Amino acid sequence: MSAGKHPFLSGLLFLIVFIGIFGLGIYLILFKFQIKSNYNVVPGSSPYAIGIINLTGTITSSSSFISLLNHYKHEPYVKAVVIRVNSPGGEVAPSQAMYEQLTKFKKYKKVVVSMSSVAASGAYYVSSAANEIVAEPGTLTGSIGVIMEMPNVYKLMKKVGVSYNYIVSGPYKDIGTPFKEMTPQQREKLQGVVMDVYSQFVDAVAKGRNLKIEYVKKLANGMVYSGQQALKYHLVDKLGDFEDAIDAAKVLAGIKGKPTIIYPVRKQPNLFQSVIKRAVESFIDYVGGKTFLKGAGLIAYNNAGLNF
Repeated sequence: MSAGKHPFLSGLLFLIVFIGIFGLGIYLILFKFQIKSNYNVVPGSSPYAIGIINLTGTITSSSSFISLLNHYKHEPYVKAVVIRVNSPGGEVAPSQAMYEQLTKFKKYKKVVVSMSSVAASGAYYVSSAANEIVAEPGTLTGSIGVIMEMPNVYKLMKKVGVSYNYIVSGPYKDIGTPFKEMTPQQREKLQGVVMDVYSQFVDAVAKGRNLKIEYVKKLANGMVYSGQQALKYHLVDKLGDFEDAIDAAKVLAGIKGKPTIIYPVRKQPNLFQSVIKRAVESFIDYVGGKTFLKGAGLIAYNNAGLNF
């Protein structure tokens, strides 16, 4: 008997859909209003503020960073942003996305980077877009370069008598698989990809730091530098701590008096929000949303990691 011919089943299905849509709406509204409370504000004597963004850990995504940047961009009382960096770098695309957004953001407001323990590779890529960079003397920075990592277990699999057969549409479709040795032609192609991204890195640093490309290439050998060395090589602008970076942003933005400082904080959802979130997720599971998303993916080996 179909649901259309059974009023109870039809009513139950309608109720499930209604609860799912209603729960999703409540969930989105709650979190929309929660965004405004996700900041710690330290008042100052000036009516203007400096927004803080933390760039910490391995770079794997740019979404939170860009969301914060857009929030500060549309707040008229925020005149500058200080980015506190403590990161060894990470994935190429998110680093580039943050760099590009910072370049655009600088047209509206000032940006100062405050380097902590580490601000290397992709983290330096992002930092180079700032109006000014302040580093500790012992900060590890630089490491301008690109690496592509691909594990290979071909010899191990050969020892245990396991092999894979590949049917491919072209000679490079199975490039990077861990179950066979890479051919010289494949290695040459991947080396070309790495060098192309490396050139993008060098160009970005040269543009952001207002340096000549040939000069940056001399420093872009993957070597890390101390903050003191980086100052000598014009990779940073001055030595100092976080408070010095705040002062630099204040000067660049022309703020008189002590600025208000806005710190983003992470808040855990309350119990009601957690229940609503779980209910929505269960509803999505019920209607097959996650199964559909899984089925939409391509089954392929993706072992190459291109990183800064």
